[in-house]
Amino acid sequence: MWSKAPPPTAAEGARIEAAKVGPCMACLVLAAMRLLSGNQVIYGCDYNHAKSGNKRRGHAFGYALCVWHHRRHPMQGKTFAEMRETWGPSLMDGSRTFHETYGSDDELIEQQTYIIELRAAA
Repeated sequence: MWSKAPPPTAAEGARIEAAKVGPCMACLVLAAMRLLSGNQVIYGCDYNHAKSGNKRRGHAFGYALCVWHHRRHPMQGKTFAEMRETWGPSLMDGSRTFHETYGSDDELIEQQTYIIELRAAA
């Protein structure tokens, strides 16, 4: 699939790779609300590019989401109902539901930046 977007710069590529290591930003929100235990936070993620309207905002405007929160793929051995009950809604359940649950794209981008900075300092 060909994209009109330019490839990421070195800094954007580093951000994307750091985010993909994890943790999932939606899982972290649930853990912060004490709705998910720390050992249920998923690492190893997709990079979700935030959009404005229906257009990507750029490679620097994104955050990590596990395959459940990004693409609604349940973990092996789990049903959709079990995933939804434990890990909450997926982005595929609709943008409004997703953002009402986990926060705006800007809040999740800010959280991602903070997590990357914390991990780099460690």
